[in-house]
Amino acid sequence: MELAKNLVIGVFILTATTAGAKNGKADYEMFCGACHSPDGKGADQAAPPLAGSKWVKGDPERLVQVVLNGLQGPVEVLNKSYNLSMPPQGGTLNDEQIASIASYVRGAWGNAGSKIEPAFVAKERANKREKMWTSKELLKQWPLPRDTGPLRNLIATVYRGEFNTMPDFAKLEPIAVEEEAAGFVDLDTLDQKDKYGVVWEGEFKVQKKGRHTFRLDSDDGSQLFVNGKKVVAVVGRGGMNRTREGRILLEPGQAKLRLEYYNYSGNEGIAMSMRQGKAWTHFTRKKAEKNPRKFTPIPIVVKEEARIYRNFIRDVSARGIGVGYPGGVNLAFSADEFGPSAVWIGDFIDAGRHWSGRGQGFQPPAGQRIVVLGGEPSYALASKGFKSWPKSWQPELKARFTGYVLDEKRRPEFRYEFSGIQVRDKPEAVGGRELVRNLSFKVKDTPPEGFMMRLSGSDAKAIGSHSFQLGNGVRLEIAKSEGVEAIVTKEGVFLELKLKTGENRIGLRYVWK
Repeated sequence: MELAKNLVIGVFILTATTAGAKNGKADYEMFCGACHSPDGKGADQAAPPLAGSKWVKGDPERLVQVVLNGLQGPVEVLNKSYNLSMPPQGGTLNDEQIASIASYVRGAWGNAGSKIEPAFVAKERANKREKMWTSKELLKQWPLPRDTGPLRNLIATVYRGEFNTMPDFAKLEPIAVEEEAAGFVDLDTLDQKDKYGVVWEGEFKVQKKGRHTFRLDSDDGSQLFVNGKKVVAVVGRGGMNRTREGRILLEPGQAKLRLEYYNYSGNEGIAMSMRQGKAWTHFTRKKAEKNPRKFTPIPIVVKEEARIYRNFIRDVSARGIGVGYPGGVNLAFSADEFGPSAVWIGDFIDAGRHWSGRGQGFQPPAGQRIVVLGGEPSYALASKGFKSWPKSWQPELKARFTGYVLDEKRRPEFRYEFSGIQVRDKPEAVGGRELVRNLSFKVKDTPPEGFMMRLSGSDAKAIGSHSFQLGNGVRLEIAKSEGVEAIVTKEGVFLELKLKTGENRIGLRYVWK
């Protein structure tokens, strides 16, 4: 029994060959079937499956070397991880037995691989090895066969940069342009780690006219365009499990795809899938799963005092600070961008995602009538005239977030500085329908020219010189004061600040009608 157990664990990597070796089935069932099962489906946590596995396809050297010299450590088979140790079997099985078992496995249960001869096993036996293999070593020398993806004429254009938000790639110079012949969006082919962006452009076939659902998930940000139209986006820095969905009507034929992605630091990943009817097409090797994990709700209830929630919040950078005010007005402040990234009314936030297990992913606000205000730095210099808002902080500003302090009702005053200017940023709720933001700019020396402040996203419309309509029925009002001039463009509402030496005050108000 011990011999059968060892053999069974070891032969899991048997990879490909046609059926029909003389004693293949009998040898397999005698030495391997107890763990891998007679039908090759394996046993949970005991031995991985052989039926339908890529480990039973491709290079026969990988298979024979594992049986001869053993395998230790973690390995992934059919999207499931196993951590087993297979002792070397070269001293137990002869060349004919190994060839017989390998040939049978490579041709059984729908597998289709060439036959392995005893002479081939003998040749591999001569390549003696002092220690057992690991899956990493094996796959480096004999990679698993790869599927062909659904994308055609796929090109990846790579850029370097410290991107906190999605950059305007048209204004950047690429460092590499690569053809992705495998037909998948695949980060592994790019050989990039941290602080980079990439744009994939290609085509895919649409079988039938109808609305197609696209799922997108990434670490960090990404956005998808089909036939030139933006379909779905994952906003801001953060880990996987932030899946978003979007829909678009497509006609039969070839559709054009453009997928933009950036990674700032740490882990990286992207997953994208498309559905029409019940059938899914996967454009990445990892499937984009909707709501991959369920959490027990833990609503944070705001009563007499404000509540602070420092964690990953949707549409906010990774350094988000959520604030729930009594009365039902809420905001999410970005310590990376120096301003509220989102405001909403009603319930504050559900902490179940982050207070359960490992707490991965970005949590959306729990309330309603949410308005996303930014996604880029809240301040910039535009001394030569306003053209387009920068996607990342300008180095000359030397921006630094210095924290926040709480008043007697636990309402925070955010503090930050740049270009020698110290800022005190104090939001406060008025009833359940208004959020007032009082800012103080303390200037010691001569302030920079062309200093500007961002107040909203791209959905703003002017309804007066100091009043603007935002999304979800929210109105932005700017208190009239000397040295403040409002500008509205297709990118949002901006203030040109003509600051003076000393203290300068600005008042803003967001009103839910």
